[in-house]
Amino acid sequence: MATLLSACAGTRTIAPPPSSGPPLSTPGMKLLVLKAVGGHLDYCDPDIFPVGHGTPLESAEARLPQIQADATTYAAILAFERIPAGAALTSTQKIAINQDYKQIQAFDLTPSGDAFAFTVYTPSKGDPGSNVSRSGTVERSGVVHLDEPGPGRPLPCPICLAAGTLIATPSGPVPVQDLRVRMAVWTTDAAGRRVAGTVLDTGSTVAPVGHQVVRLVLADGRTLLASPGHPSADGRPIGSLRPGDRMDRSVVVRATRLPYLGASTFDLLPSGPTGTYFANGILVGSTLAPVMPYPGAGTR
Repeated sequence: MATLLSACAGTRTIAPPPSSGPPLSTPGMKLLVLKAVGGHLDYCDPDIFPVGHGTPLESAEARLPQIQADATTYAAILAFERIPAGAALTSTQKIAINQDYKQIQAFDLTPSGDAFAFTVYTPSKGDPGSNVSRSGTVERSGVVHLDEPGPGRPLPCPICLAAGTLIATPSGPVPVQDLRVRMAVWTTDAAGRRVAGTVLDTGSTVAPVGHQVVRLVLADGRTLLASPGHPSADGRPIGSLRPGDRMDRSVVVRATRLPYLGASTFDLLPSGPTGTYFANGILVGSTLAPVMPYPGAGTR
């Protein structure tokens, strides 16, 4: 891959070897962007955020049918990884295919003249745990124009409730996405008693492609669909709960991860000392403020 340094605006141009082939597909362009920025993005990895589940190979094998069903993307990844079509895949190749697929789902390409603009975030080399932004354009021919690194940002990884989750209020259940600041809502006091409170804040996060949620089923029949990182009333991530764990006066009988089909996830912060509220009848915590759960929340 030839590298040319632009004399203007600190832009670096990365061009592939000359080719007479057809214009690249969108997945093909994304893969070249991924390579141009170093091959690793800082993003909400659905296999490890916020609670890891399975080995890299197990995750790759579970997602492989989904990737193969996207014929254009799968063909682009095979070409990118130089894997012959139809070849038996090794464990290493399955993991690489899964990593490529997840990362190119994490950003979009926007038309910009004859090219496509992008902004991605990559791990910061000098400050572990932070990232930098990388912007530029990519052409159908495979040429990537990469600007100088810019400021990073905290990852907007969803840790909230699925749209349609019913929140208990003195006026009856209300879908979480319909709640507004100053509306009345049921919460709990420091002793665990249900009391009326007021919505202090609401929030929503766009769900990235590949985001998964946990379908939690309790022994008494109550169910909840929430991001793995959403906290229970005593602060445990929903994604860490297993059958047999106690939760809100009951016991978990199933905790299944499912693809999330909604566009965003939602949360709220009620007034009071605990920050807890009832979602589909299950007492949970809020992600919108650092609050202390009331004593005994996990066994109530």
